[in-house]
Amino acid sequence: MWYRRHSIGSADAAFAKLFSNYGTRVRNLLLLMMGIGIYLFMPSRHSFGFNPRALILVIFPAMVVLLAWLYVKATARSFSLISRDMPAICLENELIEVELLLHYNNPLPFPPACLQDNFPAVDVLTSPEILLNHEDFARNGSARISYRHRLNRGYGNFSIGPLEITVRDPFNFFEEKRVFHLKTPLKVWLNPPAPDDLDLVKANALTPMGDSRSSMVGHGMDFYGIKEYMPGDDIRAMSWLKTAQIGRPVIKQFERDTRPDVLVAVHTDRRQLRGFGFGNTMKRLLRIAAAIMGETRQRGLPAAMGLCIDDLAHHIRLASSVPVYGFMTELLADLQPAEEGGLQQLINLSLNKAGPGTIVIFLSQTIHLPVDELLNGLLTLQARGAKVSLWAIDDTDQARFSEDSGLNVSKEDFKQRLHEMDLDFVLLPSKS
Repeated sequence: MWYRRHSIGSADAAFAKLFSNYGTRVRNLLLLMMGIGIYLFMPSRHSFGFNPRALILVIFPAMVVLLAWLYVKATARSFSLISRDMPAICLENELIEVELLLHYNNPLPFPPACLQDNFPAVDVLTSPEILLNHEDFARNGSARISYRHRLNRGYGNFSIGPLEITVRDPFNFFEEKRVFHLKTPLKVWLNPPAPDDLDLVKANALTPMGDSRSSMVGHGMDFYGIKEYMPGDDIRAMSWLKTAQIGRPVIKQFERDTRPDVLVAVHTDRRQLRGFGFGNTMKRLLRIAAAIMGETRQRGLPAAMGLCIDDLAHHIRLASSVPVYGFMTELLADLQPAEEGGLQQLINLSLNKAGPGTIVIFLSQTIHLPVDELLNGLLTLQARGAKVSLWAIDDTDQARFSEDSGLNVSKEDFKQRLHEMDLDFVLLPSKS
């Protein structure tokens, strides 16, 4: 956390500095004077009259205290917040700068006052405590105050403010808080780091073009037709039979492959939800899904996501023109976990959308899954040439064979079975 003051003009601040350094000593002296005056004013054991001359030792400190109270009230009312300038949209964990424009409309100088901005987008929920000096406002009554914050509390929509200024009198008798209810909207987009175990290296999956790396634009599995060769065309698509028949170079055309290179299937289950707020198991799983999708976009790989929304599986593909951070935040911020039946729907969707060369990452909110149902789907995807891996949050010690059998298998046996089937398995910790 950091701040700086942009002073618009400067003037002699001797008054403020004097009372800042000696205010506490003067306060103690005034209280001592008042105590002595009260003691001298009261009748003693040897005399029954009052000492009126001792009242001066009481009246003078009392007048000073009254003036201090009026002073702190007047100075606090003289502040006004003109504007709060900051970015409207930021990424999670981004360091942003906030600039405040303040005005002080009073000829009275003030001792150092404190300023704090309510900031729900960070863990501490407030800005750093910033000292305001009268010299910053001396020329025309305005000053610009800046501070920085790292957005570390989560993603979503936040409202920054209100701002609070605390003013004390020079002798530290009284404290007055002035609250400015100006609020500034801030949208924080989800931006989680890519998981360490993420492997986006594609397996060699031969296509009719002989391309073993990826399904390039315009090159798919389905034959579309032929056309005469033009300079720049891929010679690997040359149809030598037709070329010999008509005597001119001819290449084969294939339908554009619309399958994603990376398919992230996200399995959520309301019955297996653990934790609260941003730390619950479903939100943590969605953050991992968003991190994988963001990483695939950065690498230029076509990516899609399978989600159960309103208990129906949906295939969501990101267009190249859609900002991935905003898309993920708007989609995932208010998503609810699926009810029963979401697993089989996601498996069926994956089987329909994945093909040779596709990387399929199946994310599960729980390890307590129907083993037979899940493995059958993953092995079918693998047999079709897809590179398959299973990621699950380690929230239980067992996985179940099926819904009907009631038999369970230990976590270690489950891991061993996946290893024997050559299925990549990532076990995510139960707590972030």
